[in-house]
Amino acid sequence: MKVILVTGASSGIGLQVANDLAQKGYRVYGISRSKIHEKKVKSIQADVTQFEQLKQAYHDIYDIEGHIDVVINNAGFGISGSIEDTSLEDAHELMDVNFMGVFNSTKAALPLMRQSGGGKIINMSSVASRLSIPFQAFYSSSKAAINAFSEALAHEVSPFGIQVCSVMPGDIKTGFTKNRRKNAIDSPCYQKRVDKSVGVMEDDERNGMDPEVAAKVIHRLVKQKRMPIYKTIGFKYKVFVLLHKLLPARFAHFVVGAIYGFKKD
Repeated sequence: MKVILVTGASSGIGLQVANDLAQKGYRVYGISRSKIHEKKVKSIQADVTQFEQLKQAYHDIYDIEGHIDVVINNAGFGISGSIEDTSLEDAHELMDVNFMGVFNSTKAALPLMRQSGGGKIINMSSVASRLSIPFQAFYSSSKAAINAFSEALAHEVSPFGIQVCSVMPGDIKTGFTKNRRKNAIDSPCYQKRVDKSVGVMEDDERNGMDPEVAAKVIHRLVKQKRMPIYKTIGFKYKVFVLLHKLLPARFAHFVVGAIYGFKKD
């Protein structure tokens, strides 16, 4: 039976993925700061920003199970508002959770996955990594960093039978929308545009895909023999990513700005 670790498993996509995989018969450990109350998901309380906590938790799991086969790095959060008005503390915290959390989890898991004879690392990125969203710059940047990290990691660990995939979902209906942190203050010169842009984002998310869609994609990645380096979730988002590759950068920039930029108040 495959042993799967899911970070950020107490809510949203992480909870859906952990629960669905557990229901399908995998041995699933949910890693989160808060306790997980799903019967079939084994709850481990640890903070992805604390490497030693993760290292100890993963060693404990390995000692119990004898192997770790799949790590799904999902923990993360968003902040919205202008770059100029984002606090240093919020920006550092977001990068610490969204990017360094992936690094900490990967660093803790890799020696154990090598000892297990290989495995899979699935990093949750976002379509925003390709189409950077105004007034959501730090979230977009953290996901772009995950993509670059995943590509480099895939080269480094392939000799050990470890595969890496960066998963890029589009808008999904979860508690992420409600939990998004907003700048304490946005300057008057940005405020109206921020409000309009965030309103569009939140409306898209509330009308987005069910998290079950993401869980099904993750399950297919777990099952398949060879994972792709990138996997986009949602047909229209696959089209967006493809067009971003094919169209001139200036045109793609114009389209994103038309949807979210609101150049006039």
